[in-house]
Amino acid sequence: MSADLFSQKVERAFVEIIVERAEKKNFKKGEFAALVWPEMSAKAAASRWASVRFKASNTGKPQAVSIADAQRMATIVGQPLGYLLVIAAERANGQK
Repeated sequence: MSADLFSQKVERAFVEIIVERAEKKNFKKGEFAALVWPEMSAKAAASRWASVRFKASNTGKPQAVSIADAQRMATIVGQPLGYLLVIAAERANGQK
């Protein structure tokens, strides 16, 4: 597996883990997005979160997650970023 493909799989697995953890904490999608991007309007934050989770309308691909955004997401779900990344890497390797 190429390094680029693996890194994309890790990123997608990380987003899945964040979605799972946010749902466990009973965050609504828009509520979670507003916490991750408090500098944006609620509508813009929700749109960005949808672009990260699914496919962006302009590119047809999910939006990439920056390290800063990943750290905020991890903090909001109450887990260390490094821990979540290890889980994501294991999932990307086909382990659960």
